[in-house]
Amino acid sequence: MDLKQLQYFVACAQTGSFSDAAKVLYSTQPSVSKVIKSLEDTLGMQLFERLPRGIRLTVQGQKVYHYACRITNEIDVLENMES
Repeated sequence: MDLKQLQYFVACAQTGSFSDAAKVLYSTQPSVSKVIKSLEDTLGMQLFERLPRGIRLTVQGQKVYHYACRITNEIDVLENMES
């Protein structure tokens, strides 16, 4: 698992769509889908329900989202620290 996967996961959860997340991330929908699938495989759980129009977090996905937000927010703080 790496930071990119968590950032992509958070973007997908917040937009409710792989394609909308791709726009926010300046990426492509297939690339976002691949990163999310890799994260799901690494964690051994399904994070999103794939719906006809968009995606929705599973129960496990909601738990992971809570921690992923904390991690990505802490990284933002570190990156924006002044010396």
